[in-house]
Amino acid sequence: MAMAAMFICVSMVLPVKHASADTFSFCGPSGGTGGSYYADNETEGLHVVEVRVWHGKYIDAIQFVYANKQGGQIEGKKHGGNGGGLSTFKLQPGETIAKISGKHGSLVDSMQLLTSNGREQQWGGPGGTVRYTYSAPPGSSIFGLFGRSGTYIDALGVILYTP
Repeated sequence: MAMAAMFICVSMVLPVKHASADTFSFCGPSGGTGGSYYADNETEGLHVVEVRVWHGKYIDAIQFVYANKQGGQIEGKKHGGNGGGLSTFKLQPGETIAKISGKHGSLVDSMQLLTSNGREQQWGGPGGTVRYTYSAPPGSSIFGLFGRSGTYIDALGVILYTP
């Protein structure tokens, strides 16, 4: 029997120069309780340009790569362990992450990413009994991740960005 999960999002408004405000919302996480807490930094002026996923039967580790307004690349923190094979997914100019979904049990078994251009990529194995889905509402994008990790990604949630 497949189970569905309900997600709670918490928003924070961070002051930004030039009399505007960026909003970062935390949705989730989904998965188990093992490992230690992790979270990507919410930093104004960056956008995701690449997603790195180490995977096998489970999602072993995840890392986002960002670009700043000058085009320089900044590697986000790698979350998870050192196992699994590396897959790299590069976003196209102007493309954002619109949805992350998959299945989990006590670990995150699989992860599927959908972009604003309709491109998708899937990683991980067939296990997991609970489905999770995080979608960015119109005008927002998935900016980062948070959850729990150790040798694997134990739990996964998303950080939404609304300019």
